[in-house]
Amino acid sequence: MSELSTVLQPSLRDLDETIADFRVSSFQSCESVLARLLHQLDEEPMAGFLAAVLPMPDFQPWLNGVMSTGGAVVGSGVLTWPLDRAERVAMQISLCKAIVVGKPKFLEFAHKFIYTRGDLAGHVDAFTTKVLEPLVRDVRRLTEVRVVPPVLFEAMGALPPSGDHTLDTLLKEASTKFRDPAPQSRADAVQKLWDAWERLKSLDVEGNKRMSVAKLLDTAAPERTFRALLETEARALTEAGNTFHIRHFEADKVALDDPEHGDYLFHRLFALMHLLLYSRRRSAQSAS
Repeated sequence: MSELSTVLQPSLRDLDETIADFRVSSFQSCESVLARLLHQLDEEPMAGFLAAVLPMPDFQPWLNGVMSTGGAVVGSGVLTWPLDRAERVAMQISLCKAIVVGKPKFLEFAHKFIYTRGDLAGHVDAFTTKVLEPLVRDVRRLTEVRVVPPVLFEAMGALPPSGDHTLDTLLKEASTKFRDPAPQSRADAVQKLWDAWERLKSLDVEGNKRMSVAKLLDTAAPERTFRALLETEARALTEAGNTFHIRHFEADKVALDDPEHGDYLFHRLFALMHLLLYSRRRSAQSAS
């Protein structure tokens, strides 16, 4: 089980329990249970995870197409789901939302796609089997796919100790929060990582951050060309911290409206700090 799956296990258990409740609910009350399922999908951390992995479905054309299938016989309609798992989940969730608001009504949908010999309780059971259980099964499979690139994911929490308790604590908190798929947790992770960056830049030459950074870069890249690349990157990331809503939130700072923009910046700074900290430790070991 991936760490992401572990984070989402409570949400997945809630979904399983709600589906079990839906299966045994009456025809009159089943839509309220379906609304509860949708509410759980909209709660964090599940909501943030789904926002990151699901596409925007072209739902109405799909619904019009499937509703036009079959003939006059009850249950003869054909549900043709997208082949891609993420697209399929997005379409299934959209269908559930449409049914909750009565477009289409649950009974209309059941008559079109479910044959249960007129048994209303059978409609509920069949909808559970044909739609809800596959939906949650596919959500569970999506959680098994790592959203964070594997190399970075495996490096989190495994950085060498810096010798500075404050810095090590900030890095640990940043890594923990970034594993959480909720957008706010990932935003908090970016802020923690930038706080750690500012702390790292001040460690090696007390009272002179510029010289301290120069020492870090010299240690990581004695070769001049690569060192210049690292210096450019270090300046760009420091500027990003001063420009965007990362460590400062004044009116003149730019908001990171898309969570993936924060993810991108996190990846860049984590990779740089990963290199600097390992180079720093290797240099200390060589000197001892």
